[in-house]
Amino acid sequence: MTMLETDSGAGLREFATRQKAAANLAQRIKQALLFELEQSERATLVLSGGSSPVECLRILSTIGLPWHRIDVTLSDERNVPATHAASNEKLLRENLIRSKASGATFSPLQEGIGRLLPSACSLIGMGEDGHFASLFPDSPELTTGLTGDTDVVSVTTPSSPYSRTSMTLRSITTTRVLCLLVFGEIKRELLKSPQTYAINHLLEAMPVEIFWAP
Repeated sequence: MTMLETDSGAGLREFATRQKAAANLAQRIKQALLFELEQSERATLVLSGGSSPVECLRILSTIGLPWHRIDVTLSDERNVPATHAASNEKLLRENLIRSKASGATFSPLQEGIGRLLPSACSLIGMGEDGHFASLFPDSPELTTGLTGDTDVVSVTTPSSPYSRTSMTLRSITTTRVLCLLVFGEIKRELLKSPQTYAINHLLEAMPVEIFWAP
């Protein structure tokens, strides 16, 4: 692993493989959850959907934690049934909420999710267009998502066939530990100079631990 610093000052941890990035990230999440559970009766874990975090979720499912005291929710969700192939809830249930983590409590992303905040850890992904959660650059709701004082925002975007529900920047950053998982050279280069992208708002809001692999 090597450490670099982006223009925003965020620390970027580089790993040789995606497997190593996922394994190290899973351990960081474990550490954050255990620390929170030492202070509180329950801990919240916010997770992104998509393909990038799948390996990390599978590793987390094998880690012995007091999962019955852990609430799991999503940073964003497509407005589809939970059984739909595009559902992030389906992805979490198939890859995380099983094995040793079967006792975790899943809470769908909706208004009122603020009752579970601050989270112990938020794991966020980023697209090659610099979006995070479902705060897309071509979305009419982008400004609301970045500057609004609600916990969630309903999102439509020409780049997606589905309407979505997304945490706002405000609720994503209501967390003890914020991790960003990114893969590929394009995203690495974007993070070096993110000033013109939505992700810059996240990087400037609070310290972000970035996990990157080719």
